[in-house]
Amino acid sequence: MSDNGSSGFAYQGFNPDKTNGWPGLEVKDGVDVRHSSVKNLLKALEDDLAELQDVKPGTLAHFKVYGKVTPAQMGDWDVAQDMHAVFDQGFNSLATSIEKCIAQHAAALQVARAAFENTGKADDASTIRKQTEA
Repeated sequence: MSDNGSSGFAYQGFNPDKTNGWPGLEVKDGVDVRHSSVKNLLKALEDDLAELQDVKPGTLAHFKVYGKVTPAQMGDWDVAQDMHAVFDQGFNSLATSIEKCIAQHAAALQVARAAFENTGKADDASTIRKQTEA
């Protein structure tokens, strides 16, 4: 038995190799944030979100209108009518999942935008020489 509990293993913390350093954290030639690339990425994510929130085919709004199967479409026989509840439950579950996905996309975009703005403010306040945008 060891002093580290019954398993014999102890968490030693996160310790990157001190001899080789941590790649990417050295500041050699100034700050290396490509603002134009990040702006392009944010714009692409905003465009994707706008597409998801549109009403054209393939969107949630379109799915809610044209994706629902009515009892009449299932047929008049008893098994078809009983299966309608399963179709309806599947439709509602899928629509809810898509709504949550779109909401998470919007939230992630908002956080990314805020992080980018904070990075810009930090860069402006920094005394480290900035690289020119390539």
